[in-house]
Amino acid sequence: MKNFKLEDIGFYTLSNKRAKTANENSPLQRCEILITDKCNFKCTYCRGVMPLIKGTINPEDIKQIIDFWIDEGLQNIRFTGGEPTLYNHHDLISFIDQCIIGQVKHIAISTNGTANQIFYETLIEHGVNDFSISLDGGCCSIGDMMSGGIKGAWNKVVDNIKFISSKTYTTVGMVFTEQNVKEALESVLFVDSLGVKDIRVIPAAQYNQAI
Repeated sequence: MKNFKLEDIGFYTLSNKRAKTANENSPLQRCEILITDKCNFKCTYCRGVMPLIKGTINPEDIKQIIDFWIDEGLQNIRFTGGEPTLYNHHDLISFIDQCIIGQVKHIAISTNGTANQIFYETLIEHGVNDFSISLDGGCCSIGDMMSGGIKGAWNKVVDNIKFISSKTYTTVGMVFTEQNVKEALESVLFVDSLGVKDIRVIPAAQYNQAI
């Protein structure tokens, strides 16, 4: 993962070079699959998912989708939700193994960071090499409030961020609203101290103001 650049995988950016040279024969660069809408957080800004895509996708359907993407030259995949680690752990690991067999270069998971640390380690051992973790505050009082008042959540997420970022590429996404924006600078500086590779600062859709 040395010299790793976001534009090389296209999760959040599209390089000019790739945009100018892409055609119908280019490999499928990036796909994201929302495997479940279940979540153990009740974030104050979250609007959930559209009714059309509510629910949990059957594992056999997910495997079929992944196979289709791999046949199209899939380079990068992201598993998201809801909270994807609430999906059956055995099945989620099997999706990762399927991607490894299909020679997918980057396998990412978006998570709120509250799963058991042993499970995150297992995901890394099976081939996940990119984590995007949510943390919306630089202290437990704000962090727990932003997660919907789940006491102890912030401390667990921080511990997991430290652990995961010591193992593989880790991004922290920080959503700001009028509830936590006054502490934005201190919160970002705190997250920077955790060893992460990237921090995304995101104004909530309801807030929609420059930070």
